[in-house]
Amino acid sequence: MRISKAYWLWGLFPDKDKYLLNEIKNKVQIKLQSPSFTTHITLSGPYSDIKKSFLKKLKIFGENNSEIHLIPEGYDFKQEIYQSFFVAIKDTENLQLLRKNIYGLNKFEFKKNYFPHISLAYGNHEIRDKKELIAKLPKLNKQLSISKIALVKVDEDINHWEIIESFQLNPN
Repeated sequence: MRISKAYWLWGLFPDKDKYLLNEIKNKVQIKLQSPSFTTHITLSGPYSDIKKSFLKKLKIFGENNSEIHLIPEGYDFKQEIYQSFFVAIKDTENLQLLRKNIYGLNKFEFKKNYFPHISLAYGNHEIRDKKELIAKLPKLNKQLSISKIALVKVDEDINHWEIIESFQLNPN
C-alpha cells in the first residue's frame, strides 16, 4: 500500500543537469498535463516521521560523501500515476551503495525492487501520447549527477512536494 503523506529523500542535480532535465520536462508537460514538482530521483523513503538527529546525520553524510553519476537508459513510461513518464536510470553499484548508506542513517523500506528513474510527468496519460513523445525528445547521451540530497515532505492527496532541507554532496 502506498503512503500518500510521508517524508522522502530525493537526489537533486547540479545546475547544468537540472537545466537540461527541466527543458525536457517542460516539453513533456506541454503534451502530458502534470502537477508541478521539482525534478529529482527518489533515493529513499517513506519515513512517517523525521527527527532532528536525522537532519544532523544527513548534513554530515553530505559533507562526507561525493556526488555520484547516473547513467540514463532512455525515456520510458508506465501506467502508474507517479511513474507515468520518466528517464529510466541504470541501477548501478554506486547508486545502490548510496542508498545502503542512507539506510544506515535511518531505516526505510529498502525494497529489492527499487526502480531508479527521473519523473518528467505524473498522471494518467494515453500510451500513444507517451510513445509519440519518446520519438520527439532529445537523446540523453551523457551521465547525470546527484549533487544534493533533499529531505522532502510529500502529500500526494493534494499534489504537494515540499523540500524541507537539502544537503550538498562533495563535488568529484
